[in-house]
Amino acid sequence: MNGNWASDELVRDHADQLRALKNLGLGRRRIAKQIHKDTGRPCTDGVVYNALGRLGLAPPRCAKPIEITEKNPPAPSDIPIEELIASRIKASERKSNKSQQHKRTLEFPVEPFGIIVHGDPHLDDDGCALDKLVETVTLAQQTEGIVQACVGDNLNLWVGRLQANYANASILASDGWRLSEWFLSSGPFLAICSGNHDQWGNTHGLDPLGDLAKRCGVRVYAPDEIRITFTWKNRPDLEPIIWILRHDFKGRSFYHATHGVNKEAMLDGKAHILTAGHIHQWGELTTEQRHGRITTSIRVRGYKFNDDYAMRLNLSEQQYGEAALIVIDPLGEGPARVKTFWDIKQGCDFLTLLRSK
Repeated sequence: MNGNWASDELVRDHADQLRALKNLGLGRRRIAKQIHKDTGRPCTDGVVYNALGRLGLAPPRCAKPIEITEKNPPAPSDIPIEELIASRIKASERKSNKSQQHKRTLEFPVEPFGIIVHGDPHLDDDGCALDKLVETVTLAQQTEGIVQACVGDNLNLWVGRLQANYANASILASDGWRLSEWFLSSGPFLAICSGNHDQWGNTHGLDPLGDLAKRCGVRVYAPDEIRITFTWKNRPDLEPIIWILRHDFKGRSFYHATHGVNKEAMLDGKAHILTAGHIHQWGELTTEQRHGRITTSIRVRGYKFNDDYAMRLNLSEQQYGEAALIVIDPLGEGPARVKTFWDIKQGCDFLTLLRSK
């Protein structure tokens, strides 16, 4: 037979010789030369390699990979895991810092001062007693030592099916925001939190009330809760006073409007003053807790009157308590440190007399 050996022929005719040569430790090239010498037919080392593979005497041949190069390869779509971890740690720290913005420590002079806590204004509602609000704001502006605060629900901001209420409104939405700006710019405004109506206006990371509060110079804003610790300049020996401002505290009772507020005073264990609004009722409960801390729990009514919703649900509409004036005397002892006035003018007169001593 002429021509080179094929691997299948080599296996058929010289399997024993291939095994013997392989056992002698010869490589495929020397085996090919020996086959050529013994048979007179040329044999390549590739044929020997394939024949040995068929006999189980050589590993299967792997094809050499094609070398492929690419110009201007795209950048990796995923950032390295180390960078990803570092970025998530920074995001967590940012979230933590943001969540702690409602906790503030403010240093005040060692002298009596007052906080007028406004109830829900609902400035764009036709039932808003704007004359009473103007009167209270004017007293705040004219009385030394007064700062203002608000429990939220600055505007109605109806959403969903409640938007039908705009059919009976006589004010432009833009005018409602102008009144809000006037209110928050009306004097020293210490703090405001947002109510459920205010949060209805939030969308896609935007908080209109928060932005307005910042523009108007309100010192502390938080959407849900504000916790302020009052300390006293150059008097670390005086006990700080802790105040919590929320739109509402969880808990209701038929018997007293401040039930949820006072419950929080008992459970919190640190706060001295707690203020809320939301349900358009007013009341105050000052008591000495079992651990000796004297707490003042306040719910302010707000300025919305002639409420169709209250009439529909047969809810009693109270006529007082739109706002409360809290007078704080750092040097007072026991219940004398915190006093609450529902007659704002009377409270301002008391504060002026107290500061004059």
